[in-house]
Parts: sequence; structure tokens; C-alpha cells
Amino acid sequence: MNRALRDGREKKGIQAFWLSGVLCVLGVLFLSAEKGSALTLGQAIDLALGNNPSQKSANLEEKLAHSQKIAAWGSYLPSLAVSETYINTNNPLTAFGILLNEGIVSQSTLSNINNLDNPSYTQTFGFAATVSETVYDGGNRYYGARAAAGEESRSRDLSRWKKETLIYDVTRAYLGILLADRRVAVVSEELAASNADETTAREQWVRGKLLRSDYLRAKVRATRLAVELLKSRRDARLARLELSRLLGRKILPGESLEQPVRLFDASVVLLGELSRKGEPALVDQALRQRPDYQAVSQEVRVRDRQVHQALSGFLPQVTAQGIYNEYNEGLSAWGKQSYTALGQVSWNLLNGLGNMEGRQQAKLRLRMALYRKEDLTRQLRYEVSRSLTTALVAREALKADRQAVLQAREALHIVRARYKVGLTDVVQVLHSEARYHDVRLQELADRYRLEESLSNLLWVTGGLHRNLPIFD
Repeated sequence: MNRALRDGREKKGIQAFWLSGVLCVLGVLFLSAEKGSALTLGQAIDLALGNNPSQKSANLEEKLAHSQKIAAWGSYLPSLAVSETYINTNNPLTAFGILLNEGIVSQSTLSNINNLDNPSYTQTFGFAATVSETVYDGGNRYYGARAAAGEESRSRDLSRWKKETLIYDVTRAYLGILLADRRVAVVSEELAASNADETTAREQWVRGKLLRSDYLRAKVRATRLAVELLKSRRDARLARLELSRLLGRKILPGESLEQPVRLFDASVVLLGELSRKGEPALVDQALRQRPDYQAVSQEVRVRDRQVHQALSGFLPQVTAQGIYNEYNEGLSAWGKQSYTALGQVSWNLLNGLGNMEGRQQAKLRLRMALYRKEDLTRQLRYEVSRSLTTALVAREALKADRQAVLQAREALHIVRARYKVGLTDVVQVLHSEARYHDVRLQELADRYRLEESLSNLLWVTGGLHRNLPIFD
């Protein structure tokens, strides 16, 4: 019994050992995955395209427009209707008609006036099949179907434009988080150095080696950096909320984002290529490629077709109809069959002011679409010019910022070295630190402004899509 108990304990110990080993391995794998699970810009764009409610709505609008096009072209097909009717009546006219339809009127029925005037209850089961087709309707179906096809194309262009806009918004929000996080790191670093300078200044002031105004200057700088740090953290939090809204899921405060090095490296190259094309070429490219401009151009064509469609109300319509009928006293046997063919020409000469005002409304919608196209053309030219200029200025500003950072860093090193050997005072150190702090933040802002302005330039020219190498 003791041996069995000992064997059981050994078995449990081995199981516990293996279990702890498995848990350790899983823990290491989990930590490794967490460490390397930074959200990339491409992954963020994919999440937004799959989860963003506005994009989902645009996809459904595209499907709805396709369904409406199918329904419009389906109006060319004939309609078929079948019905089964049961009638039980003692109305003289209806009862006699039932007997005629059933084919059971006899000479005795016609000779007995009392039976005709006061028939007994008469019943019938009537089956009918009707085929109807509009032969000519003044172009109403044709222009309606063409307009529906144009609406589908317009909806597809708008959906594509919303997708490109979403990609741009995600890129801008993603870069905003990186900029905000980097600003937090820079300000935190500067605040630590400023606190140390404040402590040193206070000690020198206590020993009488420094004026109180200089000590207060160091204290004020530390306080301002502390406030700036709070603002930077606020901006970082708001930037995460903005990206969370676009992605359809929450971006946690500690979730890391991967620096899009390829985007920055490609920004200068792509900007050089776009600037060499020139502003007129970029405007022409935007007129050819921007989905929203294609959508408004398609809207003009749709409104023009609707003007022609409204004209059909003034033209005659030709319809054809075929009817098959069968009447019987019961459902157990075949009854008398009849066939009817109808052709009709109708011309609605006056329906109040409906046709006239309908055509006038269609013309007004066409003019509104033309004005929207003209306005978008002017807006597009402005956006291309503004985006190109902003990107070129950001590129040159970044070059100047890098030189300013190198100069400010070198100046700060010199001032600190002179301060250590007593050749300068803490005031000069504070001035150098403030200068270095400002140019570092300016370099950060201009770097992300260059990336954002390039994304904006690609967006306004219709060239921003998920398959670009900068998002890989």
C-alpha cells in the first residue's frame, strides 16, 4: 500500500513537472508574441476596411444599386399572373354569366324567364392565366434601365472613394499616434533633464551662487515642460481614440505601433516623382482617376437619361395581353376553356401638370449635377495645388530641421561642458536645452507632416490604394 501511494505521488509529480514546463513554454511564446505583435500600418488599414461601419454601409449601397439595375432591366420581361377564383351567387346577371362560361346553358334555361330572373345559387371555380407585355412605352424602360446602370457605376465609384478616404484617414491617425507618442518620449526626457537643472539651480541659489530670478527661471521651465507633457499625453490618448473609431476596435494605451519606415523612405522618392510631373499633370491625373469625380460625372449622365425618361410621359404606350380562362362547377374535372388576346394603344393626353413638372424637375436635377461637377473640378485643382505645395515645403523644412538639430545638440554639449568647469552659468544651459527641445519637436512634426502630406497628395490625385508598396 505504501509503495502504491509512493508510485501515485511520483506519477503526480511527473505530471505536475510536465504541466509546469508546458505552461512555461506557453508563457514564453505568449510574451514573445506580445513583444512582436506591434500593429503595422498595413494591418491597421486592413482592419479598417473590414470593420469600419461606414465602409460596410458603402458596400451595401453598391449591392443595392446593382439590385436596382437588375430590376430595371427586368422590366423588359413579360409578366405572368395566375389566379383561381370561387364564386357562389344568386345574382341573375352573374349567375347567367357563370352558366355561359361553364358552357351549360340549355334551351330550357332560356325559355324559363322565372329561372333567369330568380336563379338558384350558382357556383363556379374559375382559373385564369394572364401574360402581359409592354411593346412600346416611349423609352421609359430603356432610359430607366440606362439610368439604373449609371447609378450602379456611380455607387461603385463612391464606394471606392470612401475606401481611399478611409485609407487616408487611417494613415493620418496612425501617424498622429506615432507623433504623439514620440512627443511624449521627447518631452519626458527633457522634463527629467529640466528637473535636474532645477535642483542644481536651487542648490546654487541656497549657497548664494545664483540669483533667485535665475532659479525661478529654471523652475518655470520645468513647470512648463510638465504641462506640455500632460498635453502630449492627452494628444496621444485622443489619437488612439480616433484610430479606434476608424478600425472598429479599441486601440489599447499600451499597444505599440510599428514605425512605417518604408513610408518615410518612399516619401522623398515619391514626392520627387510627383513634383517632376508638375501640377497640371497631377490635376489631369486627378480628373482621370479620382473616384468622386468619376461619380459626379456619372451622375450627370444619369440625370441626362432621366430627362429623356421623363419625356416618355408625353408619348403613347402600346401593350399586349393574352388571357386563358377555365370555368367548372367543381375542381375534379376540366371545364370550359377560353382564350383572349388584347392589344391596346393608350395616350395620356392630360394628367394635370404631372408630366410637365416631372420633366422640369429632371432638367433641374441635371443642372444641379453639372454645377456640382464644376465645383468639384475647381476644388480638385485647389486641393492638388495645396497638397503639392505643402509636401514640398515639408520636405525642405525637414532638411533645415535636421541641420538645426545637429547644431542645437552640438551647442548644448559645448554649454554643458563649459558649465561643468565653471565657465558659464545655469541660465545658458537652460537656453541651450530650450533651443534643443524646440528644434527636436519641430523636426518630429515636420517629418510626420511630410509623410501625411504625401499621403494627402496621393489621395487627392486618386492614387491612394491598399496595394501601394508603402503600406507593406
